Amino acid sequence: MASILVAGAGPSGCAFAIVAARRGHAVTLMDEGRRRPPWSGESLPAGGGQLLESVFGAGVLDGQAPSYGTAAAWSSPELVAHDFMAHWSGEGWHLDRVVLDARLQQACAMVGVDVRSGTAEPSSGEYDWVIDATGRSGAIAARQGAQHVRFDDQIALVATVPDRGGPRVTTVESCAAGWWYSQPVAGGDRVVALVTDADLVEGDRTDFWSAQLARTEHVLQHVDITPTEVAAYPAGASARDPIVGDCWLAIGDAAVSFDPLSSQGLITGVVMAAHAALTLDAGDAALEAWAADYRVVLEEHLQVRAAFWSQEERWSTAPFWMRRQR
Repeated sequence: MASILVAGAGPSGCAFAIVAARRGHAVTLMDEGRRRPPWSGESLPAGGGQLLESVFGAGVLDGQAPSYGTAAAWSSPELVAHDFMAHWSGEGWHLDRVVLDARLQQACAMVGVDVRSGTAEPSSGEYDWVIDATGRSGAIAARQGAQHVRFDDQIALVATVPDRGGPRVTTVESCAAGWWYSQPVAGGDRVVALVTDADLVEGDRTDFWSAQLARTEHVLQHVDITPTEVAAYPAGASARDPIVGDCWLAIGDAAVSFDPLSSQGLITGVVMAAHAALTLDAGDAALEAWAADYRVVLEEHLQVRAAFWSQEERWSTAPFWMRRQR
């Protein structure tokens, strides 16, 4: 039995903790609280709910709002619907991450994980393993000298506005400055976000967001009022190298951060974290193979992302798209 500290109590940290505890390890899960929470509007695609339940148990998504599909204006001004109800697993989910993270931590505690609040600052030799689940900051991996490789400088400019109602789907619309998405969130609101490159934001970001929104056709229909605040979040693809070291490893966004266009960050983080916990006892070679698998997932993500970008030809002279289609 190993003593393990998991720094970060989001979905990937909880997935590692619950699987490791079931295998008999003594696990401390540290909810540091300093990690910036994800922006509102995170979602699970069809099939994602079943995967979460396979790791954390039935009922983990109780209280979450169903998502019935997507509607995308990509490579064409026409809005094309993709219905999740045609998928074998049924609907996806619009997530309230505050509620979800609390449920995941409760599931961990029920199998014996020691869930704590505070900053993870382990002393030398205190734990057999330290798991970096600190999100994009990769705080532990960074202290171990892991390089942070960025594949772009995308940010998401995110605002929350009153929801006007309508279908519970995610709306995606490309534009010259990048691409938009909008979906309902908890409390009767709606998130409206522009994903663009950081250096393309001119002047005040709320003014920039509003000016770009005015040029949309579909997302504009969801907004009745101009928000007073638009927050900025990192939204690019990135990775740490290495993600496995001497008695430490990185999981979730601390290992690989995915472009939000793919909607795969949370699911991949949970799957790979659970896999790492299953692999922990198998030795260094097995963990290196796990890290190699993560690199394959990243390469496939970048290839699929490039294929999606190549489909959008309407903005070929705009800087955001020129950088991605050259």
